[in-house]
This record gives sequence, structure tokens and C-alpha cells, in this order.
Amino acid sequence: MRKTFDAELVELSHELTAMGTTTQDAIDLVTASLTQGKAEGAKATIEMRNTMDQMERDIENRCMSLLMRQQPVARDLRTISAAMKMVTDLQRIGDQAANIAEISLLIAESGDKPDVPEEIVAMSRQAGLMVRQAIAAYVDRDENTARAVINLDDVVDDLFVQLKKILVERIASRADHSDRSVDLIIIGKYLERVADHAVNIANWAIFCVTGEIQ
Repeated sequence: MRKTFDAELVELSHELTAMGTTTQDAIDLVTASLTQGKAEGAKATIEMRNTMDQMERDIENRCMSLLMRQQPVARDLRTISAAMKMVTDLQRIGDQAANIAEISLLIAESGDKPDVPEEIVAMSRQAGLMVRQAIAAYVDRDENTARAVINLDDVVDDLFVQLKKILVERIASRADHSDRSVDLIIIGKYLERVADHAVNIANWAIFCVTGEIQ
């Protein structure tokens, strides 16, 4: 019985890793779509949200099954309860990526190719890295990696401050491009939220190790 339970816990980790990879792929895809001014990537990102919805349901069902069919000890309960919290953050990351895709799609269909500041690309890469490392910290029970993810949030916050400064200056000097600059600020805010969700995941990874909620 315990071997079956342990095997299902391993599958739970695999499913979370797969969902984390999908969310990171969505972030990468929508950023490429934005910078290249192509609608295809934005549409694909929006469609990926359906995949992530199904992944969320599958993980939640596995967690509920583990809780109902087995008698988990304290550490197992931490693992399962953390997974149920983490999957919600992963789903919200998918929503943020889809929100960015919707703006990117409108820009692409307008025929514009916006001058995307490097800070947006850097925020995207950093946020994606945080998601991947936070999931790895959970799977490996690596508290140090989880805390490193939390520290990386300051990098994303600093990039967002720089981005806003650049775009506010652009609005002041190029009023005819103000709408696009506002769109880019909103996208930067979505990426900042992605990083915040990665921090949440990292905190749950720490909970699995320590039993303490940050």
C-alpha cells in the first residue's frame, strides 16, 4: 500500500513539473509573439490556457484521491496540501500569460510592431526561471533553491521600475505612441505578477521542508 502511495506522490511531482514547464513555455511564447509582432504565438498562448485548465483539474483530482484513499502522515499531508496551493498559482500564471497574449494579439492585428523595451524580455526570462526553479525546489525538497527564488523577486521588481520609467518618458516625448506604451506597462505588470506567483510556489516548497508557512 505504501509503495503505491509513494508512486502516486512521484506522479504528482511529475504532473506539477509538466504544468510548470507548460506555464514557462507560455511565457516564452507570448514574449516572442510580442517582440516579433506575430499573432500566431499569441493565439497559441491563449489556447494553452485550456491545456493548463485540464492539468489543474488532473492534479487536484490526484490530490483528493490521495487524501481520500490513503492515510498520509504529516509530511505527506504537507506535500499534498502544498501541491493543491501551487497548482492554483500555476493556473494564475497561465492566466497572466493569456492576458499578455490578448494584448499582443491586438497589437499584431493592428499592424503595429511595438518597440518593446529589453526590460520586458528580461522580466519574462527572469519570471520563467523563477517558476522553473520554484517547482524544482518543491520536487527536490530544496529549501535553499526556494529561498533563492524569493530573492530573485527583487530583480523583477527593479526591472519593472526601470520599465515604467522608460515608458513614461516615451509617453511624454511621443504622445502618438502613448496607447502602446500603456499596453507595455500593463504587460510588465502581468509579468511582475507571474514572479509573485513563483514566490508563492517557492514558499510552499519551503513549507514542505519545514512545515512552516512563510
